[in-house]
Amino acid sequence: MRPPETSNEAIIEAGKKLQEAGRRITGFGLRKMTGSGSPDRLLRVWEEYCEAERNQGRPSSRVQALPKDIEQSLKDLSSPLMDYVRQLALDLYDKTERHVQQQTASDIEASQKEQEKARAELLDAQSMLQELEEDLGYVRAERIKLSSELKTTRKDMDILRRQVSELERSLAVAQEKYHHEQTLKDAALQALEEEKNENEALTKELGVLRTQLDGLAGQHAKQIDQLLERINGGATKR
Repeated sequence: MRPPETSNEAIIEAGKKLQEAGRRITGFGLRKMTGSGSPDRLLRVWEEYCEAERNQGRPSSRVQALPKDIEQSLKDLSSPLMDYVRQLALDLYDKTERHVQQQTASDIEASQKEQEKARAELLDAQSMLQELEEDLGYVRAERIKLSSELKTTRKDMDILRRQVSELERSLAVAQEKYHHEQTLKDAALQALEEEKNENEALTKELGVLRTQLDGLAGQHAKQIDQLLERINGGATKR
């Protein structure tokens, strides 16, 4: 077990010096005087010393004598009855003294319990304060981290805004190009449709001409046949 940093004698000596100086004795005051040790332990050692000093010389057994003034009054009376009265007074005084001692012990015990309770509450408060400080440190670290992440996010957002702006410009150019190409396409389709219609008209006209040509060719063939027959017939007659 680790030995105490400060001896009980040094603590008691420091407490006496504070008493002589008329100063209130606290754990931190003792800590300042001794230069080391836990304030709770220092104050506990001093309080135990003070309690021992208060209890020193206090009668712990049955009272054997009455106060001098009562004893002198009883000495003036000498009779068996007075002896009885003296014993009765002695018993009464003994009970009274015991009651006072018990009451004092009860008060001391209650005071010690209150002090222990106060120490426990102080330790709890110190522990809670330490936890709050740790939580505060964590919150501060988290705030710094979030602040850094926020800066990074803002930079990323600026980059994204620039990229979106560039994409919007590219999209506008592409849309303009698309509209231009669509216009050219529509014009080409219209020209193609017109050319198709013209081709269909020419095809129909060509069909008509072919039909007419075929008719003319047939007529010419008949005429040639008739002419040949005439020529052949004339030659035969000769």
